[in-house]
Amino acid sequence: MRALFKLETRRLSVFVLIALVLTLITLLADVEISPVVPYIVLGFLLSSVFPAGLATGLELILSKPFKRIEVFVGFLLSHMLLALIVVFPALVKPTAFLYAIFALPFLPLGYLTAFLMRNPKRTLLVGTLVFLILTFVPMGYIDMKVQNDAQKILGIKTLADYESKKAEYSHLVHALERRYGNYAFFSPGVQLELFSRDLGSEDMGDAYLRVGITIGFTVLLLSLSLLIFLRFEPGDFLRPSIPAVYFRFLPWWVRKEVAGLWASRAFFVFLIVLLLPVGRIMKAFFALFLLPLSVIELLSENPLLILSKPVGRTYLIRRFLVISGLFALFTPVLGFSLPVVLFTATVAFLTGLFSRKLALALLPFLALIISPALQEESLLVAFLFMVLILPFIALAYMRAMRMELGRWEGAR
Repeated sequence: MRALFKLETRRLSVFVLIALVLTLITLLADVEISPVVPYIVLGFLLSSVFPAGLATGLELILSKPFKRIEVFVGFLLSHMLLALIVVFPALVKPTAFLYAIFALPFLPLGYLTAFLMRNPKRTLLVGTLVFLILTFVPMGYIDMKVQNDAQKILGIKTLADYESKKAEYSHLVHALERRYGNYAFFSPGVQLELFSRDLGSEDMGDAYLRVGITIGFTVLLLSLSLLIFLRFEPGDFLRPSIPAVYFRFLPWWVRKEVAGLWASRAFFVFLIVLLLPVGRIMKAFFALFLLPLSVIELLSENPLLILSKPVGRTYLIRRFLVISGLFALFTPVLGFSLPVVLFTATVAFLTGLFSRKLALALLPFLALIISPALQEESLLVAFLFMVLILPFIALAYMRAMRMELGRWEGAR
């Protein structure tokens, strides 16, 4: 463990020093938002910077006669000690130190990202996106949901209705925020926001609950990341048997996509999301990112190898349709949100035929722009998005027919 601590200290010394200086400056300065700074700084370190180094040298570490649980605990203690150095100046303002506690879940989340990505640059990028999304997006969704539900319950339709029921409306909103905040246990941003409001209203009972939820979620993620690490092989995962071998009655090209989807990291995460005790809309929100990622993954296969078989270029479109059809099996879970998810995947697929890197870069912005449509849950909106999918599939077909495979990213 001491050797791992020395290794991580040398590797992360520059990042820790920069983070320490930023925390110290903002805390000592007379800045109103300074208590949040340790959480922001620590969140970036724990979610992306610290885990990004796991892929580097892990093959050498695991090839030595070390017990895997000792290696995992060594990394964990090293990162926790370095994080403590960063937030130590926050003791000047105890509120800032308490805020920093809510960044703890991002460390095991970062480990899971590193195990799935197996690439330092991807871990850094995806970890940063996870931190930003879980910090800012769920609370915004909860605010919209709470206001909409409170207005429906109280029958508020005009400004006069609001003025006459202002006190009752405020009390109901507060109660709904607490309830939905319990559902959003996976979002440190939600728990931090509710914790800060509890401190302002001196509601210490709910404040302790927010801290307990955050620590409990951290322990759950640490347990999951440890279980995966114990089965982790450098460069890949140990996976169960591919289910496609049991579907001999299907055409070979369908079974190939079933196998590819089963090996997909994005699909593996999607299966975990399905098990979470969250609502349909939240699961659809995760699928809004995970299905396009699965589609982009299929484009990573060298098209020259694909087209060397007795198939035409339309095979690329056929592969996309098969994956979309497989995700359509989850219609009972996603409901009317499925066409919205499929539309996002179609746009990502079309963009990926030009550049996979561009598709990955645009995906977060595209998903966040389209995500408000998930709240509609109406047949009309679902039908509209199904109609919008058709021209994008036609454009993808035209692109597949005319693109120069030798210069496409998938050919390298």
